[in-house]
Amino acid sequence: MTDIQQKTFKGPVKLVSVHSSGKSMAVNDGKNVFLDYGIPGEEVMYISHRRKQGFRSGEVTQIISPSQYRLLPFCVHHDVCGGCQWQHIEYDHQLRLKNEILHSALFKYGIEVPAIPDVIPSPVLYFYRHRLEYAFASGLPGALGFHNSNNPALIADIQECFMQTRLSLDICDFIKNYSQAKNLDFYDRRSNKGFLRSLSIRINRIGEALIVIGIQDDHPEARENLIMSLKGAFNRLVSINFTIHLSPSHSQLQGEIIPAGKTEPFIYEYLDDYNFRIHASSFFQPNVSQAENIYRTVREWAELKGTETVYDLYTGVGTIVHYLARHAKHITGIEGSTKAIEDARANAIMNNLLNTDFVQGDILETFTPGFIRKNGKPDMIVLDPPRSGTLIEIKKAINTSGAKKVIYLSCNPVSLAFDLKQLTEVYRVTRIQPFDMLPHTHHLETLVMLEKQN
Repeated sequence: MTDIQQKTFKGPVKLVSVHSSGKSMAVNDGKNVFLDYGIPGEEVMYISHRRKQGFRSGEVTQIISPSQYRLLPFCVHHDVCGGCQWQHIEYDHQLRLKNEILHSALFKYGIEVPAIPDVIPSPVLYFYRHRLEYAFASGLPGALGFHNSNNPALIADIQECFMQTRLSLDICDFIKNYSQAKNLDFYDRRSNKGFLRSLSIRINRIGEALIVIGIQDDHPEARENLIMSLKGAFNRLVSINFTIHLSPSHSQLQGEIIPAGKTEPFIYEYLDDYNFRIHASSFFQPNVSQAENIYRTVREWAELKGTETVYDLYTGVGTIVHYLARHAKHITGIEGSTKAIEDARANAIMNNLLNTDFVQGDILETFTPGFIRKNGKPDMIVLDPPRSGTLIEIKKAINTSGAKKVIYLSCNPVSLAFDLKQLTEVYRVTRIQPFDMLPHTHHLETLVMLEKQN
């Protein structure tokens, strides 16, 4: 927990429910307050954080009546790192709380659904993440880690982590030690100066790694020396890349990603019997074991007979396309990322899928009624949009497409419920299944099937 000196303690209060942000909600003086590190049902003392946009938040400082589901966090960084904020909750109860978040979102928007089954647990609870992004921060000796959960401007220097395999921390430790020995400076947010600013690491199931080093003030000789040292130190590091941050708000994936050290800018991964090439900037599900379960369910629900035309919106590197293509007449994937579409096309060739094609372009400009008239009426539409959900115009296009089935994969119960409000003007929800993609967090993946109403 954050430093509580000079803070005003409040309470005691009863934690009555869980919010979609993962915080526990209490009512104090007639006003809702949302607290980190609590569990609904507990009585606690707390301190307030600064109020933002009417959202009163804080953190639990004392447990008066602990929940039977409370555990000691397993990571030493639990109180400062925003990565696994539900470590203090027994895993089975995490799943129940996630189900509660989903129920609340659907109820808020009045979405009628069949009985929601239990959340399918993650096959692995630790070291499951395919990709992590770290940040550098200046100071003595400097930090390489994750943004502080209560103050994102601060970086928590990470000594242990249970989200990615040990290779990830070994790479971080090497870069920190090398940088200190060579006097390489880390990023200073206040001055927007510094050499090393960010680091993303992907690790596939066979233990190979891809990294992208984000640089603020480039020093080509220092950069090349660091890259060659990394290549010499890690034989499992199959792809080394760098990018230049162009502004204080510029993320890694917004700039050009440049391969270095005579490596290619992608890594390979497998799901079931499919192989995938993934560019450094392409999206891939963070928990590949659970992704397999989800995509198998998509294929099962689709019940394709081999005569169908299918559209897959936000296709990424074509994962869902692969699971459906062998059972459909033709499937088209649409994706905004140029690199992801290149991956998708390469993957279809690699997996010998001849009844697929991929369209690159902004979904708002590509998936239109005109596109459907030109390419044919779909029998089914699949979409896996970003966390914010999909756009009104896209939902209109789905509603007028004539598709008999729509399968929606969501990573945000609130945006899912909001989108279903419009889609259920034409379709009705006939199946729903939540999956836990990110253990020890409040995040939830939900698969929904909609069928056209008579």
